[in-house]
Amino acid sequence: MITASFLISLIVFAAGGTTEETIQQYRYAEHLFESGDYRAARLAYKRLLFYRPDTEFRDVADYRIAQSYYYQNRPERAEHLFREFLAVYPNSPFRFRSQLMIGQLHFDDGEYSLARTALFELLNSTEDIEVVAAAHYLRGWCYVHTSDWNKAIAELRRMDTLQTGAPHGKNARRLANMLFEKTPLPHKSPQLAGWLSTIVPGSGQLYVGSVKEGIFAAVLGGTFMYLVADAIRERRYVDGASISLIGCQFYWGNRVEAQRLASEYNSHRERELIEALKKSSGR
Repeated sequence: MITASFLISLIVFAAGGTTEETIQQYRYAEHLFESGDYRAARLAYKRLLFYRPDTEFRDVADYRIAQSYYYQNRPERAEHLFREFLAVYPNSPFRFRSQLMIGQLHFDDGEYSLARTALFELLNSTEDIEVVAAAHYLRGWCYVHTSDWNKAIAELRRMDTLQTGAPHGKNARRLANMLFEKTPLPHKSPQLAGWLSTIVPGSGQLYVGSVKEGIFAAVLGGTFMYLVADAIRERRYVDGASISLIGCQFYWGNRVEAQRLASEYNSHRERELIEALKKSSGR
């Protein structure tokens, strides 16, 4: 039934040729897109372009087609079409939005440096206030994910000062305030943790807050030292050497473990803050 209706609409649209029919077809495609039916919208836009290749809505249709692939979780196809759009429509007002979407795609892939670069180039090429605000907001999130809190605050506040009435405007202000209040985060130095455990096994773990691991490392380290001293006292030098070899491996591992725990502590704090920011923004 759906296929039959689609074929009938194709025939009717092809038979017509008025500007009014073109506008109606464009509005129909926009309605499908805004309602979230991206596959049907994509077909409607393609049909419009097929029968009206010189339509004034050509750039909008191509942009929407690329967007529909993005919203249907087909990022590679979407990026290809957004880049193609920039080459085909260098003077279209939608070219800046295409650049913004390319930055978004890099962000989604976790390529935060590439995303920031793409958005920086965009900011230097447009004065479209909504695009500029969105670019600052996304750059702010890029800095959040790389734990560069001060730059994140600066980008979010730039967006807030633009006062565009954009949906992310209040979010930007709230996120910037949260970051200002909660940063810098509690930090444990992996280097210091390593040196502490080098001097006194287990002390680096205690410094990080891992009490059980610290006590275990201290007891085990003390046990090895006692066994080595006891072997030397009784002139069991071979045993002493064997125990020392095993103890050295533990001793070095104790240092590395303290550094790892410190790094994990810092990463955990960062993840907690990022999750709190996401929850606050509704991402």
